[in-house]
Amino acid sequence: MEISKLSATGKKLFDVIEFDDDEVLICEIRKHPIGLAGIYISGLLIAVILFVACLGLAYFASNISSDVSAYRGLLVGLGLILSLLSLLATGIAGFIYNSNVMIVTNEKIAQVLYRSLFNRKISQLGIGDVQDVTVTQNGVFSRIFNYGTIVVETAGEQENYTFTFAPNPYIFAKEMVAAHEKNLEQFGN
Repeated sequence: MEISKLSATGKKLFDVIEFDDDEVLICEIRKHPIGLAGIYISGLLIAVILFVACLGLAYFASNISSDVSAYRGLLVGLGLILSLLSLLATGIAGFIYNSNVMIVTNEKIAQVLYRSLFNRKISQLGIGDVQDVTVTQNGVFSRIFNYGTIVVETAGEQENYTFTFAPNPYIFAKEMVAAHEKNLEQFGN
C-alpha cells in the first residue's frame, strides 16, 4: 500500500495495522476540527474559572482576617498550578482526539480509537464483512460544519465500528459502500 497518501498520524499508525502490499488506499477519515475547538474552549474556560476562584478566595480571605492574608500568595499559586494542570489535561485531550483515525482500503476498514494516552483500540474489518454504513448528523452545528457519526455495521458477532465527528460523512459512507460493492463483484459473498 502506498503510505505517502496518509496523513502524519496515519503514517505513524501504519505499523500497528496489517496491510497487504497490493491494498489500495481509498480514504483516511480523521476527526473534524470542530470537536477540537470544543475541547480547547472548555479547557480554557475551566482553567480561567479555577484561577479566578482562587484569586477571589485569596482576596476575600485577606479581608476577613489578617492571619489568613499570609496565605494569599499560596492561594494564588494554587490557582496558577490548578490552571496549568487544566491546560495540560486539555492538551492531552486534544492529542487523543487528533490521534483517532479510520483507514479504508479496497480490502479492509481499520479503526484506531484512543480512549486515553495509554489505552487504544485497534480494529480491522474485511470490507466484505460490511453489512451497512449509516451516517447520523444531529443538531444544527453538524449540518452547518458538515460533520457527523459514521456507523459501520458488521456481519456476525463483531462490534459495530462507530466514528464520531467525521467530516463529510456522506462522502466517506459512499466510498465505503462502493468499496464493499466492488469487493462483492470481485469475490462474491
